[in-house]
Amino acid sequence: MNHKGTKSLESNRLILRKFEPEDTSMMFQNWASDELVTKFLTWPTHSNTQETRSILNYWISQYKEPETYRWCIVLKENKNPIGSISVVSINPHVESLEIGYCIG
Repeated sequence: MNHKGTKSLESNRLILRKFEPEDTSMMFQNWASDELVTKFLTWPTHSNTQETRSILNYWISQYKEPETYRWCIVLKENKNPIGSISVVSINPHVESLEIGYCIG
């Protein structure tokens, strides 16, 4: 596999971009604190913005690795983050990957 890392992508309605520290409050408010949204994720529901800030700082630090693929899903119309999408596992032997997402 020739990894390219997280690159910005755009559609008519959405922007997929790297997370930024400023996304903390919207992430907490729009999906990270919602038990129904986080029910099947690899991380638990956040009880406060410190938890959200901590995971965001970790995710952001991973962007230097070319095999990191993690996007913030943003509505173009108002620039609000509404969710995330990421590669949660990579199998280089068969050149496959598994994608996970959540939208509040």
